[in-house]
Amino acid sequence: MSMVSLIFLIQSMTTSAAIIHLPEVESPANAAAIHNQPLAESEHSSSFLLTIDAAVPNHYHQRHTEQIYVLEGTARMRLADEELMIRPGDYLLIPPGTVHGVLEITSNQPLKVLSIQSPRFDPSDRVLVPD
Repeated sequence: MSMVSLIFLIQSMTTSAAIIHLPEVESPANAAAIHNQPLAESEHSSSFLLTIDAAVPNHYHQRHTEQIYVLEGTARMRLADEELMIRPGDYLLIPPGTVHGVLEITSNQPLKVLSIQSPRFDPSDRVLVPD
């Protein structure tokens, strides 16, 4: 999928239905260790494709529920008071106030996940938690 096609689909998703074949979406060559590709948003939710090459600091969302579906890669993750291994096919429901973060990528490829947050994502809702 070309970047122009992807941009058109993302823009169209804010007002109507669209299809994005996630396995074809690639991060730019110069992407940061945690690359956030917005997919769609409405007043009710925001969807992102996250490609993660490094740890994600522990944090929680004050008002957002986050749903994560693992597409590629494996990682060791903190979820509340537990450490768990996540792999392709895993689905996580993270209620508001639940501390979570990626502790370590355990595969030879980046972790690639679909993240859906509701209501619409607001960066000020994210609170970092010391280790």
